[in-house]
Amino acid sequence: MAMYQTKIHSFARAFVSDPELASDVTQDAMLRIYRSLGGFRFQSSLQTWMFRIVRNIVLDHAKSRRSKERKREQPLDATPERDMGEATSNPEAVLLAHERKSQLWSALAEIPEAYRSVLVLADIQGMSYEEVAAIVETPVGTVKSRLNRGREALREVLLAKGGLGEGKRS
Repeated sequence: MAMYQTKIHSFARAFVSDPELASDVTQDAMLRIYRSLGGFRFQSSLQTWMFRIVRNIVLDHAKSRRSKERKREQPLDATPERDMGEATSNPEAVLLAHERKSQLWSALAEIPEAYRSVLVLADIQGMSYEEVAAIVETPVGTVKSRLNRGREALREVLLAKGGLGEGKRS
């Protein structure tokens, strides 16, 4: 379970704007996974099964939360990410990396859920098309299509916000 906690939190963070709430969702997911382990039937990989549970919890949470209040922007928490590398020794680089991540999370919040799920699972979690397809319960071709459309939508949002560092398109 500990091996997957960071990945599960990162996935939940893509859908929940508040870092503390993302931690709560992560704990709920970990608890449900633990309680459901006896029902795992080995019809898919453990990771695929776990992320399907996490996705369902995140979607359930988003539905109930949406009815109570609108999403609000929050800064990205200090979740360990794979791209920090040597930047941690340079405060300016850390700040710039934090700003880029904040822009990314903010832009992801504007992408439709169907695209956001595949973007986070494939591009951030590094899962294969087949694993993503099993988690979101769609064919691989649909995952590829959604990933392509999601990347384009994300690019457009980032361009509109000036978040790609290359300026806006004409």
